[in-house]
Amino acid sequence: MSNNKITMKDVATEANVSLATVSYVLNNSDKEKISHSTRLKVLGAAKNLNYVHIKSEKTIKKESKLIGIIINLSKENCSSKKYLYYDLAGELHKQIYKMGYDTVFSTTKEIEEDADIISKRSLDAAFIIDINSNHMMKITTKYYVPIIFIDSDLDDPLFYNVFPDYHEIIKLAKHLLKEENIYLIMEDILNQDIKCTILAHFKEEDVFINRPNLNLKKFLARKKGRKGLIIGDLLGLQSERYIDNNDIVVVSFTDGPNMLLPDTRRIIISNKAKAKAAVQILEHLLKMDYDIPSEHRILLKPELKKE
Repeated sequence: MSNNKITMKDVATEANVSLATVSYVLNNSDKEKISHSTRLKVLGAAKNLNYVHIKSEKTIKKESKLIGIIINLSKENCSSKKYLYYDLAGELHKQIYKMGYDTVFSTTKEIEEDADIISKRSLDAAFIIDINSNHMMKITTKYYVPIIFIDSDLDDPLFYNVFPDYHEIIKLAKHLLKEENIYLIMEDILNQDIKCTILAHFKEEDVFINRPNLNLKKFLARKKGRKGLIIGDLLGLQSERYIDNNDIVVVSFTDGPNMLLPDTRRIIISNKAKAKAAVQILEHLLKMDYDIPSEHRILLKPELKKE
């Protein structure tokens, strides 16, 4: 079937939605509130059918030119985790600015309530950093703009997730340390799927999750002579004070001046690369571009520190 014979009605049939819904989605109309999941379903159907849609000036929605960045924290998160997420937000801001958009920041410990910023500020889209599946479902049923989740693995093919490939990171760390039985030091993340993915590689007694009132120095004293993986720059910096840095590999997320000792081995998953990958997905969605990755999980591969 040639492209010029494909109609909105064909797209509606393919997506199993009404013709009006297809029109609202493809014209980016705000006359009706179309859920983000339905929006992606329509875009997917249009892509599958190679439908070519030309907007008229009358149907183009006026944009606010604002993109939200919502950092989701818990009451037990330490300053070292906040530092990583603020650095990520800064990298997102740089990439968003290149698109010609401004940024609205929000830090929250009550994501379901504070996510109202999406509608209150008439945001064109939003990034949400670190969220659990149950909270995601409640949020995405209320808001109708593109939302991309970062540092979250959500089992829903209608939403894009950008996060590090922790299987590859842990595999690489064990190779560098030449040791299978290693310990782990990490921040307390909210997304349970990612947390379970990481913890599945370690014995419970070999795991330190950074929370207030827990003593990293005592944990490392018990692991003296062992080798370990440390996820996060500041945690790596703290650990170097107590142990031989030849016994650790640190997963580094920041692109600024290296705060670790020069000979500390690092696996790089830069926040800059993470932000760039997330914003590339957003550009496709905002442009109603059908040539968008079909895989909803965008896994970032680890790199070694360049000598």
